[in-house]
Amino acid sequence: MNNISRSLLAFLLVGLLAFTGCKPKDADIEKSLTTALGAYPGVQVSVKEGVATLSGEVADEATRTAAEAAAKTVKGVKSVTSNLTVPPPPAPVIINPDTTLQETANAAISSLSLAKVQATVQEGVITLTGEIKKSELQGLMVKLNELKPKKIENKLTIK
Repeated sequence: MNNISRSLLAFLLVGLLAFTGCKPKDADIEKSLTTALGAYPGVQVSVKEGVATLSGEVADEATRTAAEAAAKTVKGVKSVTSNLTVPPPPAPVIINPDTTLQETANAAISSLSLAKVQATVQEGVITLTGEIKKSELQGLMVKLNELKPKKIENKLTIK
């Protein structure tokens, strides 16, 4: 009977070892995850006790969700912890009102064929320099006032 007990105990130990040896190892799971997530650049993977941790930066929220879902489908993964980040959207391009005002002031001067008149804009103030005929001044001032600057500084020499 003693031999039967020992044999049974040995058989149970071998069976237990075989059963526990069937679980995928973390390294194997990590390799499978790396392969499965190859389509998602910037995603790093680590696995500890079957828990997959995803880290890195992805392009957008949809990519983040897709990477997490793909990781959950890998055999041996018990759960997924996502430390993936999505970069903030780029700041909107702000057009400097001075730049716009400068361009429209130059266009107004060009439309009146005033080659000797220059305009500079700083903080919404148009400064005029150069030479102009007295008969052309009123037309120029009307056009520039239509642009609604804060102020027009007239430093023109009148001929």
